[in-house]
Amino acid sequence: MQISPAHWHLLVNHFPIILVMTGALFFILGFIMKKPWLHNAALLLTILAALAGFIANQTGEGAEESVEELPGISHQAIHIHEETAETGLIIILITGIVAVISTLVNMKNKKTGRIFLIITMLATFASSGYMGYVGLTGGEIRHSEIRGDFGRGNTANSNTAPAGGEEEAGEDDD
Repeated sequence: MQISPAHWHLLVNHFPIILVMTGALFFILGFIMKKPWLHNAALLLTILAALAGFIANQTGEGAEESVEELPGISHQAIHIHEETAETGLIIILITGIVAVISTLVNMKNKKTGRIFLIITMLATFASSGYMGYVGLTGGEIRHSEIRGDFGRGNTANSNTAPAGGEEEAGEDDD
């Protein structure tokens, strides 16, 4: 069985989200429990999240080409996801670089290293939130239960606009 580009993207795109969120959790636990090994694990998870984010980003274009002409696929949703993923990649890569620097500083000077650990922890919080949003925009491409049109037979998010520019019944622009 040949794995399609969309399949590759689906295989790797959850890793940066889960890894950075787990890293953030490990930072919190490390500070609460005063366990340096939790900080080290958090740093490693954050670095791995950055690498996984790069890989997920590299598989995105092929995934787009695989699904963009399927029925029910919104070109607008793909564009939104693509834009948020580009920003997310920058955020997660910066967070990964900060984690590498933090690791090196922490090995040389524990007092200064603690400051870098706090900075890295805050960066993982920002990355976690934004990467969660990137995942949401990706999920909206194929999952009607995320888009909010689940069970309504709504095709408003498909790649074709309604005839005559009519709005769906019950929708307001307020």
